[in-house]
Amino acid sequence: MQPMQLICPVCSDLLELSNEGRTLRCISGHSFDRAKQGYWNLLLVQSKRSKDPGDNPEMVQARTRFLDSGFYQPVLQTLCETLDRLVPNPVAVADLGCGEGYYTSGLQQHRLAQGYADEILGLDISKHAVRAAARRSKEITWAVGSSARIPVADTSLDLVLIIFSKILSEPLERVLKPGATLLVAYPGPAHLMSLRELIYDEVRESESDPISQLSDAFTLEKTLGSPFEIELKGNQQISDLLAMTPHGQRMRESKREQLLSLESLVTEVDIRFAQIRYQPRPSDTDGARDCDIERQLENE
Repeated sequence: MQPMQLICPVCSDLLELSNEGRTLRCISGHSFDRAKQGYWNLLLVQSKRSKDPGDNPEMVQARTRFLDSGFYQPVLQTLCETLDRLVPNPVAVADLGCGEGYYTSGLQQHRLAQGYADEILGLDISKHAVRAAARRSKEITWAVGSSARIPVADTSLDLVLIIFSKILSEPLERVLKPGATLLVAYPGPAHLMSLRELIYDEVRESESDPISQLSDAFTLEKTLGSPFEIELKGNQQISDLLAMTPHGQRMRESKREQLLSLESLVTEVDIRFAQIRYQPRPSDTDGARDCDIERQLENE
C-alpha cells in the first residue's frame, strides 16, 4: 500500500519524505516531523479556531468504546459494499473528519481482504482523535488538519468520505478528480428517535440534505442505508452514545441522570449515505476553482 501524497499546508508544494521517513519536507524548506504515534500534524496555528480544536480526549475515548462494541457495524458494512461496487480497483480515498478512525480502518481492512491496496488518508482537526486513529493502522496516512485546507494535490482523489462532518464545497472541488465520488453519511429522520424522545419534551423529525450544501458540480446519484435498532446495556454504553451526539451536550442534567439510571435502552439508528458524483462544469475544466480559505475557516 502506497502512502498518500501530501502537500505543504504553508505553500501547497508537494511534501517528500526525508530523514528515514520521519520528516515531510517541501521544496521551499517547510518541514513536519512525524509524531511518535505515526501521524502528521499539518494544522497551522493560524488555522485553529481554538487552542485545542475538535473532540477532546474524553469524547474520543467514548467514541472508541462505543464503535468498537459493534453497534454501528451495519453502517460500516454499507460503506464497504458501496465502495466495492463503485470502484472495483485500488483508488485514492480521503476520510475527512475521520475521528478515531473506526470507519477509515474498517474500510481499509475490508478493501485489503478484497485485494485492493488503496491510498487512504484519515484527516481530522482533533489531534486526540488522530492520535487514537493512528493506533488502528500503520498503512493509512493519518494527519491532523482542516477540511478547509485538505492537504492533498489538486484533482488527486477518487473518493471522499464525510461521515457526520462538515461539508465544504470549494475544497472538495479542488481535490476530487472529474467523475469522482463523494459519500456523505448523515442522520435520517428516525435516527436515535427513542433516545431523543427521552431527552426532549417535543421531538421534531428532520433530515439533512447534503446536496444543498454543494455547488451544481455535484449530483446526487443515490441514497443508501436503512434504519435498524440497537440495544444499549448499562450506563457506560448509554453515556458513550450521549458523548457522541450533540444531544448529550444540550440535555438537562436531570434528563442525563434519568437516562444513566436505565438498565437498558433500545433506540433506532438511521444513518443514510448520499452517493454524489462530482463533475466540473465546462467553465471549470481548465483547473479547479481557487478556494477562499479564509472564508471557509471562519466556519471551522
